Amino acid sequence: MMKKNCLLIVMTLSFHCVFSQVGINTPNPQGILHIDGQKDNPVSGSTFTPAQQSNDILVSSAGKIGAGTLIPVAKVDARNSGNGAIGFGTSSLTAPAADEGAVRYNSGVEYSNGNEWLPLLTAQPTNNKVIVIAAKTNNNVKLATPSIPTITAGLQNRASNYLVDWSKTFESNSGTNFNAATGIFTAPRNGIYVASFTTDLAPLAINYTTDPLNPIQIEAIWQLYDNTTGLAVTNIVNTVKCVNTMSSNSVGNIDAGSNCTASFYMTAGQRLMPYIWFNLNNSIVANFSLNNTGGYNNLTIAEQ
Repeated sequence: MMKKNCLLIVMTLSFHCVFSQVGINTPNPQGILHIDGQKDNPVSGSTFTPAQQSNDILVSSAGKIGAGTLIPVAKVDARNSGNGAIGFGTSSLTAPAADEGAVRYNSGVEYSNGNEWLPLLTAQPTNNKVIVIAAKTNNNVKLATPSIPTITAGLQNRASNYLVDWSKTFESNSGTNFNAATGIFTAPRNGIYVASFTTDLAPLAINYTTDPLNPIQIEAIWQLYDNTTGLAVTNIVNTVKCVNTMSSNSVGNIDAGSNCTASFYMTAGQRLMPYIWFNLNNSIVANFSLNNTGGYNNLTIAEQ
């Protein structure tokens, strides 16, 4: 009787050891469940070629699933040297029902954040977005119209002072969309562009006689031109003006500054330039200066 009991115990333990790992089409399972699709695995050992693994499915003792790999790192791992693509199907579940983290295909790959299905970016854009950063550290401007080639080393009261001769700090991609010398940005393609610049005049006395038709103010302006080479009024597509007004008589010299941020839809080849206009005192000669210390005069353009 004792021998029979011992034999039964040994048989039970042997059965447990044999079936602790299940191999289908393979006598050499490497996990709790190991399926060899092509029956091409070695009968012993733990060395498998990538080709041998590529048709295998394995469930590890940690509960990880490997499809085409016998060493899954993630919960579901399909990475191998062959075809590691994963296909997603459609789903009629609502995002809350699917719960956050669910993925489906619905004319594009979408994922659930627990509240709604959101599109998942499946391809990188052909071109990276354009970003331009520039600073102005001198008083060079073009007066009246940008078609006049002469650059004046000084700003003029009650005139359009086109800001030229920038120092470009950064520009992504080709680095050729912003002409620092002319201050002109040319759109490389159709899209939304956010443009911002700030200016600060050197301290001056604001003493222009009060005039209801010409209030004391400084304007920061973005002007958008068409995709020709012209810079005449007929070439203007859009203008955005940001205005700061102030009292007519300052006790002492003060800074007068402005800034303007705007969004533009630009087609390829259209041009954008910044300029300022101010009405601060009786002088109409080009003898005003920017505050060129402290980094107050800057420009940023970012493609959205």
